[in-house]
Amino acid sequence: MASKALHYQGNHTFSKTQKGYIVYPKALDIVWGNDKRFWKLPKYEKDGIELVQVNWLEVTGCINNINVVKKASYDIEFTVSLMTDAFGWRDSPVYLMAKWGDNTQWRKMNLTSEINSKKMTPKNITITKGKGNNVDKIYFGLYEVWNKKWKGGLKIHSVNLTEI
Repeated sequence: MASKALHYQGNHTFSKTQKGYIVYPKALDIVWGNDKRFWKLPKYEKDGIELVQVNWLEVTGCINNINVVKKASYDIEFTVSLMTDAFGWRDSPVYLMAKWGDNTQWRKMNLTSEINSKKMTPKNITITKGKGNNVDKIYFGLYEVWNKKWKGGLKIHSVNLTEI
């Protein structure tokens, strides 16, 4: 793995919404995010982040210090779009991950069949509060690290956590 200096460390901020939380791209941790050959970082807090090209997609974040009821569940949705010059996604399934305490969920999706150039939430993943350590923190991520093919043209607009 490359030097940590090449990876973007997000500010880990989030906003409370009427039904949950919203996380903008400046809050996310992005592998290769500090290298302009691979990512275009947002200038402003609510701007999207653009993937130029990578063969290792790893975008993660968390909501911490939350105080929620014992049996709460959240739908976690990445709002994304594929730009007109997007490439490499046809044979590159993307995985959504969510972790809360000892409960971890994974969901596979194919971006080329799920989204187009419009902002969309292709699929969500539902996480219920687990037991053990870190029950005051929900982790989430978007990954494609297995096929090693170059891919680009993805724009991440936000991550929404909605209580269900």
